[in-house]
Amino acid sequence: MSTYADLERRKKPRIYDPITVSIRGSEEDGSFYRFETIAENIGAGGLCARAPRIMRKGESLSVRIRFALAGSNPAQAPVEVVQATVIRVERDRETASGCTFAASF
Repeated sequence: MSTYADLERRKKPRIYDPITVSIRGSEEDGSFYRFETIAENIGAGGLCARAPRIMRKGESLSVRIRFALAGSNPAQAPVEVVQATVIRVERDRETASGCTFAASF
């Protein structure tokens, strides 16, 4: 849930409907990872999503966004691939292996 301060900080509109995103990145040792998740919110400048792993602030990502409408055929939905940088990470309290992260496009 956004606070008044969060809404005041936002300069660009956000979409709070669930949107599937595929995240690709690389570990510090150079190995690659990929996972799919649902963006908690997304806008022209970035997104916020949950990850099954701990992300690193400053980490570079490739984000594939599928803009499917409810009831539509996801295979026919427009797709956009953007480069992003992780700007904020909050570790999950329930699990030691996940987090919520914000990334800027």
